[in-house]
Amino acid sequence: MNRPAPSSWAIDPADASAQLCAPGLWRLRLPLPYAGNSHVNAYVVARDDGIMLVDCGTAGHPSCTVALADALCQSGHEVGDVRVFVATHAHSDHVGLAAWLQERSGCEILMHRDVAHFYDAIRDPARIAAARVRRARQELVPERFLEAFCEFRTELESAQDDVAASADLHEGMRLASALGDWEVIETPGHAPSHVCLVQREAGLAIVGDTVCSVFVPWFDYGYSPDPVAELLASLERLLALGPLRQAFPGHGRPIRDLQPVVASHRAGVADRMAAVRRVVEQGGGGAVGAFAVAHEAFGTQASEIAAVERATEAAVYLHHLRLSGELRRVETAGGGFRYEAIARSAQLGR
Repeated sequence: MNRPAPSSWAIDPADASAQLCAPGLWRLRLPLPYAGNSHVNAYVVARDDGIMLVDCGTAGHPSCTVALADALCQSGHEVGDVRVFVATHAHSDHVGLAAWLQERSGCEILMHRDVAHFYDAIRDPARIAAARVRRARQELVPERFLEAFCEFRTELESAQDDVAASADLHEGMRLASALGDWEVIETPGHAPSHVCLVQREAGLAIVGDTVCSVFVPWFDYGYSPDPVAELLASLERLLALGPLRQAFPGHGRPIRDLQPVVASHRAGVADRMAAVRRVVEQGGGGAVGAFAVAHEAFGTQASEIAAVERATEAAVYLHHLRLSGELRRVETAGGGFRYEAIARSAQLGR
C-alpha cells in the first residue's frame, strides 16, 4: 500500500528557503506538491572540501530541481559543491532528486541497504502492482478506492531513477564534516531504511521522519517484521542519546527539547493502536478488513490520500497486535481478512 500521487508534481520554487541553524549547518525548506504536507527539510553540512547534503526533496517536475538549486544558493552554495548526499530514508520527498544531484555534482550517494520498500516499484512494477491489488482486496478496500491503494506513480514519477548507493549507511558509521563527525544510528519504523545522524560534541541530531514537532503517524508496511515495535525502539534510541541541543526533523521546525516530543509520539502510537483494538473487541464477531477498521477507529477521511494512509496505519497496528497475541486473523470465504480479539485469559495462559 502506498500514498497516491498528487495531481501535479509542480511546486513554486519561490517557496524554497534556507536558514542557518548552527555554524556550518543550514536547513533547506523545500516545497512539496502534497495537500497537508507543504514542505520537506534538507540539511546542508559544511565539509572541508564542499558540503554534505542530507535529503533532497522530490522529483516529478522541473520546478523541483529549481527549488533545490535556489535553496542551496540561499545557503551560499551550489549544486556542484555537494560532495556527499546522505538519505535519512528512501521516500520520494527525501531521495527523489538524488539521481539528478549525482549527475550534476558527481557526489557520493549514501543510503541504508534496506531501500526495497521504495525502489521495488521501480525495479519490478508488475510484481508490486499485483501484490498491492492482492493485499487491498484482502483488507476489503472498496472498489472506488482500489486504484488509489494500488497505484505506484509516486515511486515512478517522484524519483528519477533506481539510484545505486556508493556505500551503505550502517550503525556506527561516521561521516566527516567541518563540525566534526556525524554518527549514523539505525532507526527503522517509519521506514526500514531510516537512519538518524548525531553530532555528539555539538549536541545536534538530524532525525528525518522519526519525529517531528507534531505527531503524524506513517509506517511503511510489508518490508519489516513489525514497524510499530521498530518505531518504538527507535524512539527509545533517540532518548538514550541524552540531552541534545537541537534535533532537526524532516518536516517542521527544529526541536529544542526532544524528550516531550518523543513522549507525544509514543502516546500517539499507543492511543491510536488502542482505538484499533477497541474496534475489533467491540465488533462481536470481530472486524473485517483494515479499511473498515480504520474508518471506525479514525473516522471518515477527507481525501483518497488520507484514506490510504489511515488504512495502512490500521493494518500496521493490526499486525502488531497479532504478533503480541492480542488478536488473531482469519480468512473469510471470500478471501478477505477478519480480525478477532483473543480473550485476556487465553493470553495469560500462553
